[in-house]
Amino acid sequence: MLASIAAVCLLTACEDLFEDGSMQPDGSSPSLTIKNPTQNQTITPTQGLQVYITVVDKDEVDNINFSVQSPGAESPLVDFDMMPHKTVVEFDTLMSLEGIVPGSYTLKITAKDKRTNLSEKEISFTVQ
Repeated sequence: MLASIAAVCLLTACEDLFEDGSMQPDGSSPSLTIKNPTQNQTITPTQGLQVYITVVDKDEVDNINFSVQSPGAESPLVDFDMMPHKTVVEFDTLMSLEGIVPGSYTLKITAKDKRTNLSEKEISFTVQ
């Protein structure tokens, strides 16, 4: 009897067992906040692009992708991933823009949790 009670308590604490271990999307996308850059910000190549974001998710943030693309370009000028595997991620970095010609660009950030829920935001900026 005591063993049965202990087993029920143990199984109750493991939420994924009652969800059949499903890693399918659950409808709760990561909360993605871009604190920097701001929309339509103007920068110079020597300044670089200061990127500061916060991502929060109850299931852990599995992957964050950062890409910088110019309108009409086939591939991004900058493209990198990070895999934090945390529920709260604060990320602050300076992206080098050396060699990038003046013009309009878009920073696209995509955050995915371990259940494959996605959040995506884009910020336009100008390089002088």
